[in-house]
Amino acid sequence: MPNPSLLFSSVQVGGAGERSDRSQAELGRLLAAAGGYRVFASDGTHIGWLDHVRYEQHADHPDEVVVRSRGLLGRRRHVFPFNAVAEVRQGERTVVLRGTRSE
Repeated sequence: MPNPSLLFSSVQVGGAGERSDRSQAELGRLLAAAGGYRVFASDGTHIGWLDHVRYEQHADHPDEVVVRSRGLLGRRRHVFPFNAVAEVRQGERTVVLRGTRSE
């Protein structure tokens, strides 16, 4: 009888921007530690700073990210769904969202 071994499923991003469960969990972990990071749209537009993340339906990743910004009328908060997050760059202390600010 052969030695049993541990088998792990591969981590792949599916079509149309879908993430595997493992990559969602990793991105969620990075977001949870990213409070205060600068937030940019994918076109480079500065949106604001990551205020906090909200966990409501999922335990492995946040449901929403809350971004604070300053405008003419004072502080504002914008809420984006988790699937709007393209990446977290720890070295640069930035979060990149899919799409642009105008979308």
